[in-house]
Amino acid sequence: MNDKRAFLTDCARYIRGDISEVKLVGRAHDVRLFADVLNESRKFYVSLNKANNLSTVLPLLERKKAAARRLYDAAGFSWPF
Repeated sequence: MNDKRAFLTDCARYIRGDISEVKLVGRAHDVRLFADVLNESRKFYVSLNKANNLSTVLPLLERKKAAARRLYDAAGFSWPF
């Protein structure tokens, strides 16, 4: 498995709650952006599985999308989740 695929697999496992952390290495700013989008993705996933109304889920979706946009703008990485 290549590094990017292994990283994305770990990200998916983190978002689902299968693992408690993902090792991030790189420039501090990029690591913070990845950490932000990972955390927002996890919050959205948890809410999506627990919430029974859109008014709870939609703000978290917008936060996740905003974090993904910041990551893309700064690092050129398109967040697949």
